Amino acid sequence: MKILYLIESLRSGGKERRLLELIHYLRENTDHEIIIVLTEDKIQYQYIYQLEVTIRILKRRLIKKDPILLYRFYRLCREVKPDIIHTWGSMLAFYALPAVIFRKIPHVNSHITNAPPTIKTSGFHYFITNLGFRFSDVILANSYAGLKSYGLSGDKCRVIYNGIRLDRFSNLPDKEFIRSKYGIDTPFAVIMVASYAKNKKYDLLTDVARIVNATRNDITFIGIGDTEDDRPEYERIKARASGIRNYMLLPKSNEVESIVNACDIGVLFTYSEGISNAIIEYMACGKPVIASREGGTGEIITHGENGFLLSGESPEEISLLLTDLMDNKEKRMEIGSRARRQIEDKFSIDSMGNEFSKLYSSIGKTKENIIK
Repeated sequence: MKILYLIESLRSGGKERRLLELIHYLRENTDHEIIIVLTEDKIQYQYIYQLEVTIRILKRRLIKKDPILLYRFYRLCREVKPDIIHTWGSMLAFYALPAVIFRKIPHVNSHITNAPPTIKTSGFHYFITNLGFRFSDVILANSYAGLKSYGLSGDKCRVIYNGIRLDRFSNLPDKEFIRSKYGIDTPFAVIMVASYAKNKKYDLLTDVARIVNATRNDITFIGIGDTEDDRPEYERIKARASGIRNYMLLPKSNEVESIVNACDIGVLFTYSEGISNAIIEYMACGKPVIASREGGTGEIITHGENGFLLSGESPEEISLLLTDLMDNKEKRMEIGSRARRQIEDKFSIDSMGNEFSKLYSSIGKTKENIIK
């Protein structure tokens, strides 16, 4: 089976990581032919070249929403003749429409990777998104909360949770080496891996760091995100955090697993979320998680068992929860151990890859029956 993936780029990001994990699984466990089509010439995940897949770039020439891509993508599909088109964004689903409609190529739409509290029900983006949904054979979300946010249900709606290769967390560098490399010189460390974007609550992380560091000097707070694409918000957060000791805002890194492993607690404060790759990575490292009870986070964390869910707690309450957990090593280790088991049981690459394989197989059989 020939599967064509249409995504904007392979820069550092959640859906990009998910796609690469999927492709890694498919290359090791199936004989599918894989083609990746990008609309931006940005590849930050260099290990894609080790997976021996075809990469084509249809760079937008005029404007960000380049209408000529409708024809160029159709022409590409006429050339390579994919059995399935799998898109990863609302505009990308729109670009695929001529190929989907006129060449009758089955379309898997993976636009839903979040669970926003409200959805705008007018405007160009709303029109494009719903047009893509209408001409999708499968609408795929990574959380049930995502489907609910978009008001979707029915036979063509599916949920496949994010999966992660657990071998990424084996044989990591020595924790003390990483702590020294990044200047973490306190006994404990708390990490938040999230884009420096307005839908992430870095202000809350800053407030918690200020409160904790007013009474103790043994915990470092770390943020990791994209300091280039999210530059204005990063600079605002950085200015607001000025003067707080043991608080660092780092740029994106290819050593995220190692830095998470060198920390003690992972946090994610956010306004909206699907299934967070950052939370999965914390838990795969055996770290207890404190996270906003938004979107699909409650589908991975069971409060008090393998992490803690926040429902509007004040910075002072969060600070107390965090320090109590930091001061109780036995509890911290037990919750971290349960977190790791949750990933092994429900969010491994094998779980995700197997679900995608079954999905593609069912689409292929349906297509064969239609041809017959």
